[in-house]
Amino acid sequence: MLKYFLFGIFCVQSIWISAQTDNDPIYVNYNFFPSRDFDKVDGSATYQQVEANVILPGFNLGKKTKVYTNLNYKVNSYDFEDTGTDVYPTTLNDFRLGFIVRHQVSDIFELILAPRINVRSDFEEKFSKRDLFPSAHLLGLRTHKQNPNLIYGLGVSYNNEGIKNLVIPIGILQYKNEDIRIYTIIPSFAYIMLTPSEKFEYGLSVNLEAGLFHIDRFSLDNSPNYLRTSNVTIAPTLGYKFYKDFWFNFRAGYAMPGNYQLLDADFEAVPYWKKNKLADSFSIMAGVSLRVKEKQD
Repeated sequence: MLKYFLFGIFCVQSIWISAQTDNDPIYVNYNFFPSRDFDKVDGSATYQQVEANVILPGFNLGKKTKVYTNLNYKVNSYDFEDTGTDVYPTTLNDFRLGFIVRHQVSDIFELILAPRINVRSDFEEKFSKRDLFPSAHLLGLRTHKQNPNLIYGLGVSYNNEGIKNLVIPIGILQYKNEDIRIYTIIPSFAYIMLTPSEKFEYGLSVNLEAGLFHIDRFSLDNSPNYLRTSNVTIAPTLGYKFYKDFWFNFRAGYAMPGNYQLLDADFEAVPYWKKNKLADSFSIMAGVSLRVKEKQD
């Protein structure tokens, strides 16, 4: 049980805002991981991902509550070599529809509720409930009385990112002034960015990404099959404002060993692929984002 809890902490994705930093509601990214060997099975894989994200303008529910809609799409492509099998899915789709409900309790306290549904599949079978992976996140945030640049909070996450129906605690920390921006949602990601000018920033980022996908069945008993993936990157990060509020974002660094496990109908690893990982390597990300100057209210 402990290993599943730790894995869940290791791989749960971002929650109430999906962004380059704390205030990039629109972005397009390209990620590349060069060929990496499997450690438990034969073969290697090159991995590419294109991601597009938008948070739509919010609407009010009463005087203290505002709702935003988050649309996100990722297409993941794998190029396999020397695997000796054709059961690996080469294209995985991840479409997310989420809502961000922000309720202002007082001048310093805020509640965030973020329900979400992910459609994750290779779409080799007829669309069904097996392609749906729901999640919900609840956070309480507090703005520091003496320092309004500091926001922190705790919450709970129900998700189907790396483990089916996982519930774990989460934490958030935001701090920014003219020289530095810190934004982290534990255990999803962390950014520490130095901002020497209005057009340039640099720093370090840690990003964790994982997912369960419904894939074309290959079991001998013709039962459904799934795939578990995860990637963790630690990378120097650069940002440059090239036009009005549009930013070019780039990071290149270390990719830790990533999970790639074929699962049975009960979301248990198929024995041959149990504990299978892709070797560590380097990765790069390049993207463009539209940045808002202030937190959405």
